[in-house]
Amino acid sequence: MTLPAKPTLSLAMIVKNEARCLGRCLRSVAPFVDEMVVADTGSTDDTVKIGRESGAIMIHFPWPGDFSAARNQALSKTTGDWVLVLDADEWASESLAREILAFVRNRPAIGKLKIVSDFRQRGQIFRSQCHVPRLFPRGARFEGRIHEQLISPLPRICLQGELWHDGYLDTQKADRNIALLTAELEQNPGSLYFLFQLAKEYTSLNQPEQALARLEKAFALMQPGDPLAPNIATDLLYTMMTLRRFEDGLKVMAQTEKYPDDFPDFFLARGLFYMNLVRSNPAKYAAELPKIEASFQRCLSLGEEAKRQSVRGCGSFLASFNLGLFHHVLGHKAAAAQFLQASAAQGYKPAAELLLKF
Repeated sequence: MTLPAKPTLSLAMIVKNEARCLGRCLRSVAPFVDEMVVADTGSTDDTVKIGRESGAIMIHFPWPGDFSAARNQALSKTTGDWVLVLDADEWASESLAREILAFVRNRPAIGKLKIVSDFRQRGQIFRSQCHVPRLFPRGARFEGRIHEQLISPLPRICLQGELWHDGYLDTQKADRNIALLTAELEQNPGSLYFLFQLAKEYTSLNQPEQALARLEKAFALMQPGDPLAPNIATDLLYTMMTLRRFEDGLKVMAQTEKYPDDFPDFFLARGLFYMNLVRSNPAKYAAELPKIEASFQRCLSLGEEAKRQSVRGCGSFLASFNLGLFHHVLGHKAAAAQFLQASAAQGYKPAAELLLKF
């Protein structure tokens, strides 16, 4: 019996002025892909040189103002049986490399990679994670001017190896993204997806009023079963908290049917919202105090989120830390120490630092 030939795997990328990180990305995948095809859309730094020196096939493709068009051009130049799509500010873990090699030996399917992203919020670096379709048999194509979607009827399977991403720490591309998202919304004014993505761009630029306008519109349009509803509700709470729009937040919170009951990120935001609400006027809002503890406890009962885009720690160390803070403020030293120790044991440094002050 003749065994089938080993399937070949191509990397396909689009880049522009990615000298900071392109080499890191290519080094992470070079050992397990058969070719690396990188479409450059007009770099003026050393991106092209770095790509060539790293062994990539560099092609030039003038930026068309459309991510799908650029991605599909890169796909058209690949020769592999399978295609892996990455961005320059991402790099593959060794566990992901092993999982990809095993995946392409099985029946055709779309591999959803776990992207772990660092981002800055309230002066700290947090990590979020989400699964995005990036590994597929050749023949699939992308659609959409920005935040492009892979079009394929094949089943989608989540891989567990991590693809690391640090691009959210750099906001230089936000203006470009805002222009593209605004153009998409002109054609699809009721799109929850583009409203949510546009709000995220404004949040990254520290423009909460602009973000709030998009989130409020999305919240008014969304239905409880919409896939993005949990994330929209969560970001809306954080934005109202930032703007100290507490009364508006309470009115929105009254629409309980629109809020998820199984998303730890939402309950962490809910706990922080009520914490800041009570701090803003203890005499007026004292009755809301029990909702703080109940929200953080709900996070712990749910645990970490695996299905949706989520911030790491919402179902574990971040919830424990905030329960520690809550009990510390109330003077419950034993309970505070218990929760802070649980958070610190999971590697959360602010918890360990606060424990030193006990």
